[in-house]
Amino acid sequence: MLGEMQRALKGLVVMSAELDAAYAKLLYQQVPTPWGEAGKGYPSLKPLGSWFKDLVARFAFMADWLAGGPPPSYWISAFFFPQGFFTSALQAYARKYREPIDLLAFVPTVKLFAGLDDVDAPPADGVYIHGMFFEGARFDAEANTMAESRPGELFAPMNVLHLMPMRSDDGVDRAAGMYECPFYKTNVRAGTLSTTGHSTNHVCNFWLPSAVPPNHWIRRGTALVAMTND
Repeated sequence: MLGEMQRALKGLVVMSAELDAAYAKLLYQQVPTPWGEAGKGYPSLKPLGSWFKDLVARFAFMADWLAGGPPPSYWISAFFFPQGFFTSALQAYARKYREPIDLLAFVPTVKLFAGLDDVDAPPADGVYIHGMFFEGARFDAEANTMAESRPGELFAPMNVLHLMPMRSDDGVDRAAGMYECPFYKTNVRAGTLSTTGHSTNHVCNFWLPSAVPPNHWIRRGTALVAMTND
């Protein structure tokens, strides 16, 4: 597209409506429609410069994974379809311990690690994920509970999360002192159902410890997002 756009600007070919719309997007530092969610890309609210850096970082993460093996913690924001990664992690645990995968569910535990650089080794079971952001709250890892956002902080980085598969029929009590926090790819908080039956924006819900009733965070619209808008 960029090659054709350069030729069109020189007058060598006709400027089509698609190229003209893409050129207008580039002038205003926006992602052209064919590159974004409506085309071949992924959901993102970032401006063009930040979007390109994010795209390059995703390729670098996948390339490092392919060349160096599984990382100790997975950058969950790099996945086009995070639900598929979660299913694969459950499958690995189910095969290892011969458990029925339809009875397995993740029990999240927030670690003191702030990011990938602080993770020395992967867990014995389950997976570490990082790269999420809290909107409407933050997580106090030392107190192991959700806390109020700091003044002027719109997005609070989330610590590394340990997703440990456990059987759903083991009777894990998630009601007392827990908040069912939704996890979205972007903070639009809306999406459409894809052909797989999953939302194009909502990924899943994580049960996180809270010192206050869940309604406190519901009124604040607290959620986890995979990326910020800047």
